[in-house]
Amino acid sequence: MKKNNLFTKALGAVLAGALLLGGCGSTSGSSGSASAASETESQTQVQTETQTASSQTAAEPETAEEANPFKTEDGKPIIVTIGTTSDENRIWDALNAELAARGDDIQVTWVNVQQTNQVLADGEVDLNSFQHYAYFEANTADLGLDLTAIGETLIVPLNLFSTKHASLDEIPDGAQIAIPEDATNQGRALHVLEKAGLITLAEGVGVNGTVSDIVDNPRNIKIVELAGAEIPRALEDVDAAIINCGYATDFGLDPINDPIFKDDIDFNDPAQHPFINIIAARTEDKDNPIYLEVVDAYHSEGVANAILEVYHNAAIPAFDY
Repeated sequence: MKKNNLFTKALGAVLAGALLLGGCGSTSGSSGSASAASETESQTQVQTETQTASSQTAAEPETAEEANPFKTEDGKPIIVTIGTTSDENRIWDALNAELAARGDDIQVTWVNVQQTNQVLADGEVDLNSFQHYAYFEANTADLGLDLTAIGETLIVPLNLFSTKHASLDEIPDGAQIAIPEDATNQGRALHVLEKAGLITLAEGVGVNGTVSDIVDNPRNIKIVELAGAEIPRALEDVDAAIINCGYATDFGLDPINDPIFKDDIDFNDPAQHPFINIIAARTEDKDNPIYLEVVDAYHSEGVANAILEVYHNAAIPAFDY
């Protein structure tokens, strides 16, 4: 994945004022011989050049590269509040460490909230980070919210888990398989079941496919629709379940070794793009240089390592680092 370039543009605008150093001067002379006028003009030019050089030398200690537009005069941090749906703090700790290493007086705080897009639109948080493009686009359209994705974070696979069967071959006729009930994740889960060879979907079904789009079901699989966060707890009651690896990790499952079928992530596959998670802002704030600095700091090796640690290498950072 390519890093978001919005930050570079916005930061360039912030620094532009600091880089525009200039001055002008004028000289006047009385009437006299050409040589006297020439000598006076020459002396004035030398004096002006000396003053200019002195002025430039005095300004040299703080170059454009050394100046940090994210430093506050009193050293107090600029607080950026991010709404999320997880209690995990290691990624945000890594983000704050990266901001501090840059010398930025920016500090991220995070709050666990529900209806996160509405909360962002209402101004209760500055940014949010909990959703992929597919959910974001559907939810903001349904609610009529004016929000914009300003950066990409990670992609979390949806894999097939079972505590009763060790492989796909053991899935019996008439098996119950739990999948997320919300539209975007249900469509994604059905595509995973299709990749696993358990069902066939109607041609052209997109990310919002539903159970009614199943056109072939040779094992008579019974689909059980549940809230995504509830599925891990229901795993003992069904034959198998499609579980978001984030929920799986929170529940104590191993997202690398426990699935009986894994949805391999390929960033070159356009079908995977809707499921990349994002950082969102109110559209009016999409070019806010502070928020774009937070996104740029997120796209760092320290945050990438925290993502891999939190998700046991199952989730993949969606940026170059």
